[in-house]
Amino acid sequence: MKSSARAGGALGVLGAFGSAACAGGTGDPLRILILGGTRFIGPHQVKYALDRGHEVSIFTRGQTEPPFHQDYFDRVEHLIGDRTSDLSALEGREWDAVIDNSASYPSWVASTTELLRDRVDRYLFVSSISAYADFAQVGIDEDYHVGQLSPTEGEDDGAYGPRKARCEQYTRDAFGENAIIVRPGLIIGPGDNTDRWTYWPVRVARGGEVLAPNTPADPVQNIDARDLSEWIVRLVETPGHGGTYNATGEIRQFGDMLEEIRGALEADATFTWVSTEFMLEQEVAPWGHMTNWTPPEGETVGMNQVSVAAAIQAGLAFRPLTDTARHTIEWWNSLPEERRAAPQAGLPADKEAEVLASWHARA
Repeated sequence: MKSSARAGGALGVLGAFGSAACAGGTGDPLRILILGGTRFIGPHQVKYALDRGHEVSIFTRGQTEPPFHQDYFDRVEHLIGDRTSDLSALEGREWDAVIDNSASYPSWVASTTELLRDRVDRYLFVSSISAYADFAQVGIDEDYHVGQLSPTEGEDDGAYGPRKARCEQYTRDAFGENAIIVRPGLIIGPGDNTDRWTYWPVRVARGGEVLAPNTPADPVQNIDARDLSEWIVRLVETPGHGGTYNATGEIRQFGDMLEEIRGALEADATFTWVSTEFMLEQEVAPWGHMTNWTPPEGETVGMNQVSVAAAIQAGLAFRPLTDTARHTIEWWNSLPEERRAAPQAGLPADKEAEVLASWHARA
């Protein structure tokens, strides 16, 4: 009966979108439920899944308009509720796969997995490399120890990383070998509402002398939201992908990243590499001001050097960074002026000028 119901759903998709619905997809349309779907990676998932002929439902509070691909959202089923208090829209329903984008609190995952465990075949939880207990070594793989909530912490009260780790465990407990855990690093590209990588193409495009962190050889990792989102859809399309995957990009050098951005944007920027010690003296913060960068030493030595071998083996692929840089700038320039005037991360221009002047003035 379960298989028959899903087959009926697939036929409904073909009826609605015609024989071309599966073009470029698996040839076997699925019913996919996305928990979340209107922020950063969700719209990319919706577009890709529909383009591959799948039927998509999204479960949201109905409060956030997608920042792009809006026309695709006319073709999805909108289920309205709240993961803290109202899952009634999910009751009595079946899907082939669930993609859980929106949970950072264990209680959310506990309730949705309990409700859906006998109603879906595969459940993919989008976690984070922040789930790891630390980054004290290079090449961390999926077996590295994760953070734990302390005995005195309520499971929704602890730090972000241990909460994500507990969410992962609830997913495994409910779905076993059909649980898929994806741990992204920094997600970048058009639609980023954090500005944590967008700072770099925006700053390079402005030109002039750019303060860059430490040395050009420092490691950096990130992943384009489109690469991540499309791979996530492919993971849930067929059985057999259960397990845990780090899903950040290949390790590259920070200097190479900035040079590729400069080349892609045909910018006249120059880079001045300021030591970690001097940046700390000047209160230039890793990650917050120098986005996508942490000191490659001590407790953060491995943060931008995480192994993604398992994900690559499972089909994760990466587009050129030049493509990401160009599309990010195009998207950024399309935003309202007041949004662009108030970036969420990066080094303010006046602070950058002050630190560069002090750097050059050293005796």
